[in-house]
Amino acid sequence: MNAKNNAVFKFPPTQNKLSGQKQNSSEADVKRCEDLILNYSKQLAKEKDISGIRTLVESVRKFYDLVGKARASKLIRDIVEHALTIDQGKDEKIGLLKNCIEWAKTNKREFLRRSLQSRLMRLYNDVGMFVDAQKLGQDLSKELKKLEDRELLIEVSVEESKSAFNLNNLAKAKTTLLTAKTSTNSAFASPQLQAVVDLQSGVLYSAEERDYKTSFSYFYEAFEGFRSIGDKKSATGALKYMIMCKIMLNENEQVPALMATKETLPFKDDPRIVAIRAMSDAFRKRSLKDFMKALKDHKKELLEDKVVSVHSKNLERNMLEKEISRVVEPYSEIELSYIARVIGMTVAPVEKAIARMILDRKMYGSIHQHGDTVVIHPKADLTKQFTRSLTTIKELTKTVDASYVRAKEIK
Repeated sequence: MNAKNNAVFKFPPTQNKLSGQKQNSSEADVKRCEDLILNYSKQLAKEKDISGIRTLVESVRKFYDLVGKARASKLIRDIVEHALTIDQGKDEKIGLLKNCIEWAKTNKREFLRRSLQSRLMRLYNDVGMFVDAQKLGQDLSKELKKLEDRELLIEVSVEESKSAFNLNNLAKAKTTLLTAKTSTNSAFASPQLQAVVDLQSGVLYSAEERDYKTSFSYFYEAFEGFRSIGDKKSATGALKYMIMCKIMLNENEQVPALMATKETLPFKDDPRIVAIRAMSDAFRKRSLKDFMKALKDHKKELLEDKVVSVHSKNLERNMLEKEISRVVEPYSEIELSYIARVIGMTVAPVEKAIARMILDRKMYGSIHQHGDTVVIHPKADLTKQFTRSLTTIKELTKTVDASYVRAKEIK
């Protein structure tokens, strides 16, 4: 059956009887009709016909009264999910969800309305409409707290946290995630939902606390959770962030071993994993050229990912410092212009980066302004004599200061 040639769904003869008296319907006929509707919506989704799915949803609404509220709600959510798998038609998908929400309001299907609003929040976040997600989430979360619907509250709170994070409101992101975590402690959360909470926890720990070890643990838990339920897409995202944490921890040498396990091998050819591994390899080689090439070649997977882009400046700064360290390593004195030429940058940013490295004690040396050179000093170990000398100088300083104050009082 070609879905595009059937704009309006029509029940076959056996299902036409279903639209009559409910008592004349058998369970087998209802199930058959239900399966037919779902298969038809799948076909429409394959053909990327969102308007056809909307027509289907509207044309079978009389059927919802035959199957009961709970079953009808599940059927509507399943049809909507089929529509949301289509990778285009943002406005049409939002329109479909809003249409279903309005129908649920009109027919007083409150549980369905709340679950569809939660799904609309997730769609808003997926398409970058974070302000809309925040507005919808504020009212919905208040309602869910009053009703004590903890499972749906977890989902809404996580989506609120995501939108706040993308709007750079880390305080709000942290608060709403805490609400989700509190709810998971007092109510049952499905493995899918628990993995989503773990993933968002890892995102916030890496963004706000810069605690990449804790973030890695959360991302690993999320990866295991998604993998256990067969959600390959979400598991790949968690694995990508695990590798990102290894990069930020300067543990790039552990990435090949991480990707060699039987759990991670099925994901190695995914474009997102290929992209983050290209960045990891550039870090391992300490090659700024390869790093910039990785960003250029995998812009969608790296720069357009908010979680990775949050760390992009730090990554670029670390990469520049690694490149400078690689160039100056064999020398005791080296010209600034030579360092800049090898790296492929101008002198000014290179000089600024070296000055920052010296102040941060990542490099022991000094910049010779007259000769435009960098003098590298050998790293000195703190000997017992050196430590004692420092202590003596500090004590002498205190004595001199005390003597000066006393002399002033005598005068």
